[in-house]
Amino acid sequence: MHWAEKLALDVISRNPNKEEYVCAAGISPSGSVHIGNFRDVATSYYVVKALRKMGKKARLLFSWDEFDRLRKVPSNVAPICPDFDKYLGMPYALIPDPYGTHSSYAEHNEKEFELSLEELGIDVDFRYQAKKYMNGDYTEGIINAIKKRKEIYDVLMEYKTQDSDEGERENYYPLNVYCSTCGKDTTKVISSSSDGEEITFTCKCGATHTVKVREYHMIKLVWKVDWPMRWGYEGVDFEPGGIDHAAASGSFVVASDIARKVLGVEPPLFQGYGWLSIAGLGDMHSSTGNNITPATVLKVYEPDMIRWLFAKYEPKAGFSFNFDDTIIRHYSEFDKGLEAYKNGEVDEYNEWVYDLAMLDGNKTRSKVPFGVLSSVATIVDFNPASVKDILAKVGVEFTENDTVRLERVKNWITDHQPSKLYKLLKGKNEEYYSTLTEEEKVAVKKLYDYVLASDSIGEKDVQQYLYSLINDETLTKKENMARQQRFFKVFYNLLFGTDMGPRLYLFLAAIDKNEYLNLLNF
Repeated sequence: MHWAEKLALDVISRNPNKEEYVCAAGISPSGSVHIGNFRDVATSYYVVKALRKMGKKARLLFSWDEFDRLRKVPSNVAPICPDFDKYLGMPYALIPDPYGTHSSYAEHNEKEFELSLEELGIDVDFRYQAKKYMNGDYTEGIINAIKKRKEIYDVLMEYKTQDSDEGERENYYPLNVYCSTCGKDTTKVISSSSDGEEITFTCKCGATHTVKVREYHMIKLVWKVDWPMRWGYEGVDFEPGGIDHAAASGSFVVASDIARKVLGVEPPLFQGYGWLSIAGLGDMHSSTGNNITPATVLKVYEPDMIRWLFAKYEPKAGFSFNFDDTIIRHYSEFDKGLEAYKNGEVDEYNEWVYDLAMLDGNKTRSKVPFGVLSSVATIVDFNPASVKDILAKVGVEFTENDTVRLERVKNWITDHQPSKLYKLLKGKNEEYYSTLTEEEKVAVKKLYDYVLASDSIGEKDVQQYLYSLINDETLTKKENMARQQRFFKVFYNLLFGTDMGPRLYLFLAAIDKNEYLNLLNF
């Protein structure tokens, strides 16, 4: 059983007769939203799709937690706005966009992510929390929390190691109040009316204000109270979160206790998920600027593939987006599975994976393998017409359907693997040739003679010839593999001046021999 199917069944069992199920996700737009955050959206989205597949009405509710305070300046923002730290303590939605392209810092980060969600085919019901708070939608929840602040304190203290303090309990308020004088949450509530309708607060800027809660909409509940309040307000049935939230004293556990014991709200079904990483970058964090956004990933991974990866791995399993040769393996595995799916040859789990992942279902057209494209595209500077001509010579059809994948190959190589931009040398590499052993020189001469004598070279023919030229029947498989590496290195250096290159047999078969033959003629 696929993990999304199991979670959907659990959601239904908790409330079998609900008319519409709500699966929630939420992100704070503290910076450019990284691909790791997409797991929050993807997990809920797949549960929504599973519910719909079972004939249930369901929607994905996505909250932008843009009323949170700016805690630190991301490293990628500091250079363009050196004084951005003056906004520390202000809500993201009320901070100017340092890039000057949107109405606020929050909107800049939100729209970037929303465009990626659109490309990924994720249908979302957005909620902008600054608007919800500032419109007064949560006023009743705030007043209720003020009246029950001591009960909330008691629940929080159950998860603390120190003893409860009566004075601290008396002065506890589960609120973040933004000051109308300086705009920051460097405030402290010092008193409230018994009915929770009015509060008085001071601010580090020196201001003191007494405000009516129903009129002053710059008040936000602290996270562990805000979260359960919204569960009740939105009727949330399912919500995922990082595995840290589900720890013994994590946010979800504490918020669930507050929901049940204080607010009279039943917490949703929760699913913790593992972290994603990018090879060479480590863990991703929006607030530090150390991240790879969905838009960046979409430049090299097709939307269906990204959806496939998130559907394939169970939420608790971590995995990496690698921009090295691993991407070729990802594409190969994806393509192979897609063909099996289209032919009805996959097991139940993988049928679910592809059902959830594919934007066009099993009507999705097959494409030229990513690895094949990456082997020939650099030789002709990624020109689609030239790539088509090359592949036709080796019996591979390149259609309009493949041009988008070719563009991703180009992005991958030029942005992340520039060492793969192989270019034929303009003249013979005499200096390198002089370092070769006599055996290696003989191999070069034989390869030259073979190509020269051939009117046309088939991919399989040249592949077979290369290995017959290099391998020694008296040696072990391991020893012959070492010989292959050595001789291929020789050929690559004579053709490209590098130790590595495109698939040699494909290159020799596809490219006009007159373009490279002279480089092998010694």
